[in-house]
Amino acid sequence: LIAQDGPHAEPLVRTAQRIVAAALVLGVAAVGAVGWRIMTLAHREPPDDLAYLIVLGAQVRADGTPSGSLRRRLESALAYLRAHPRTRAIVSGGQGPNEPCSEAHAMRTWLLDRGIAADRVLAEAQSTTTAENLSRTGLLIDPARERVGIVTNDFHLYRALAIARHAGYAHAWGIPAPSRRWYLPNNVLREVAALVKNKLRGTM
Repeated sequence: LIAQDGPHAEPLVRTAQRIVAAALVLGVAAVGAVGWRIMTLAHREPPDDLAYLIVLGAQVRADGTPSGSLRRRLESALAYLRAHPRTRAIVSGGQGPNEPCSEAHAMRTWLLDRGIAADRVLAEAQSTTTAENLSRTGLLIDPARERVGIVTNDFHLYRALAIARHAGYAHAWGIPAPSRRWYLPNNVLREVAALVKNKLRGTM
């Protein structure tokens, strides 16, 4: 145990304070760097010749309709699909314990209700994480060859693309859905933690 007083106590306290301060500075810098990358990717225009959009799942409400976050992803996908009639979509997401149906089912229904032809919307309804979204969807296409757009909320795009590269997607672009600006700091913090978790799990 370190004594509370004595000639060595004050230098030890100062050293500990410097370590804590340095850790805080590094943490803030890391969050800032990730936030900058997130917003940079969110403003890049995808190409016009994507073969597929992969729409990543999010929460489905008790009545079977998409949550706000998922609806914004679908709106971004819908805009691209309407502008590019040769592009197909793969909606990806399983059923959580508090969801009445799979996320893929809810997403496919939403797109079909808005005029997208049934043969343009494939469904992957087993995945429960972003890594599973992309690995399971990769079984439906050739990820090394196909040009794909990954549709997710802007704050999630950096991690999703990193996971896609690790999963073998050689030609992937991000298609961002907007998020509420006042939630961005909290979302970026969560994404930094999730990036560390994905690194440790070897999924990116």
